[in-house]
Amino acid sequence: MKIIVFSESDYNFSAKLAKICDLESDELLFLNKFDSLDSFDNKNTLLIVDFNDYKNHLDLIINLIKSRTNFPVCLLADKIDSKFQKKSTSIGFDIVMAKSIFLMNIKTIKNQIINNSKYNQKQ
Repeated sequence: MKIIVFSESDYNFSAKLAKICDLESDELLFLNKFDSLDSFDNKNTLLIVDFNDYKNHLDLIINLIKSRTNFPVCLLADKIDSKFQKKSTSIGFDIVMAKSIFLMNIKTIKNQIINNSKYNQKQ
């Protein structure tokens, strides 16, 4: 699976994610420009946005991403509550969760994305 990350400041999370991706043989890319998404296809790709780096522009960011791609978009934060999760999903993020929960469940999340991708191709 290809995992594309937009995170500029959480080096701890990035290092942990890189280790997991290396063990699972996933392709991990760190980008800093959303227009770079134009060069990727939609097969088995997950896009991760770090809330801490983009919290003041979430509406703009999700609209920019959705205008360029159909990737599932995961918004990760240090901590979340139900109000934050509802607001984030209502503006277009597909997955909203805490970074620690994401790292613990990445294998399940990847399997769900791959299975959903296969299901959508059959339709």
